Amino acid sequence: MARGSGGWRIEVGDRQAMTLVLWLRDAAGMTPDLDPPIPPLEPPVAVVPELVSLVDAQATAQWTGLWLGLWEGRLEEWFTLEMLAPPRFELLNRSHKLRKLFAAGFPDAVAWANENRPAAGGATGRPAAVPGSVVKQLEGELGRRARDFELGITVLPVAGRVFWMLPDGGLVVSTSLLRDGRAFKALLYDVLASVV
Repeated sequence: MARGSGGWRIEVGDRQAMTLVLWLRDAAGMTPDLDPPIPPLEPPVAVVPELVSLVDAQATAQWTGLWLGLWEGRLEEWFTLEMLAPPRFELLNRSHKLRKLFAAGFPDAVAWANENRPAAGGATGRPAAVPGSVVKQLEGELGRRARDFELGITVLPVAGRVFWMLPDGGLVVSTSLLRDGRAFKALLYDVLASVV
């Protein structure tokens, strides 16, 4: 997290619920029609035949509804993780096909997500240092302090150096983009220029 002396705040973190849901998509070989399209996880997830056998059009539609709830910010992270947990998978009470898929894949999804969790702020300190330095650069260029703003940056372990703006104004970046200091700084400059 980066915080200014005024009222601005930038928080960099991951969303384990999104990673779990993407793991199930990849492991089950699902190909939902998403807008924007989300690349596969990185490192790649092997397709699990047991999970593939549980996928049909209804399970894919239910998965898409869950993903959109996460993507659009209608499902809070803490709530989703609690309500997707075994043994009841309460969030999926009305999505029976998806519930079966989660029950079969949940332990492996959690293990993968924990092992490959993006290092938001890791040992390099780059994610925490870069947002603050970009704000200072913009303050210097504008000749004033930054206005009050908040920016949430979600890091997803997906393939490629990609990013998206969320409907709620948040930013999603891939782990690869986060680790590319120059590209991440350039992206932040563009995003923050309109709010600082």
